[in-house]
Amino acid sequence: MKVFTWLKGLVSKDVLIELTEAKITIKSFGDKTCIEYEPVLALVDEPTQTRIKAIGREAMGLQGEGVRLVNPFSHPRMFVASFELAEKLLQYGISQLHTSGFRATPRVIVHQLEKTEGGLTDIEDRVLRELAMGAGAREVVIYLGPRLNTDLDTFDEIKRRVETQRVAKKLI
Repeated sequence: MKVFTWLKGLVSKDVLIELTEAKITIKSFGDKTCIEYEPVLALVDEPTQTRIKAIGREAMGLQGEGVRLVNPFSHPRMFVASFELAEKLLQYGISQLHTSGFRATPRVIVHQLEKTEGGLTDIEDRVLRELAMGAGAREVVIYLGPRLNTDLDTFDEIKRRVETQRVAKKLI
């Protein structure tokens, strides 16, 4: 099993996911690959289920009878309003970034850019981690701080920085 995960890692990219209420940006480390889209889903209620009809800009154009537009990152108190829909948005973005025939299992850095005053609670940290894992990540780092440059920074550098900060906070 570990060998298969290692092989899948060879075709998967390390990615940075930047989250705001208005935009999701998914960037690949080491190359110029970047996906940006609005975190909006067009939902259609059917007799037995709710179906996602469109995502992002395409969803915005589907306003009308029977179509509900939902932004799972729009809530007055919390950053994530709907876990299931937020997870679908991240799955979509990762699938758009990884075009190989394999199911992508990238290492992911999640960077929430809004509603981070005072840091994240353990619950908020876990929500972000679980979102990324549910979207297909094999390893997740939650990062808070200034914007990252995927051309200069690497996943491993950022992971070390985050772990060093975590250890320093425990010592204080």
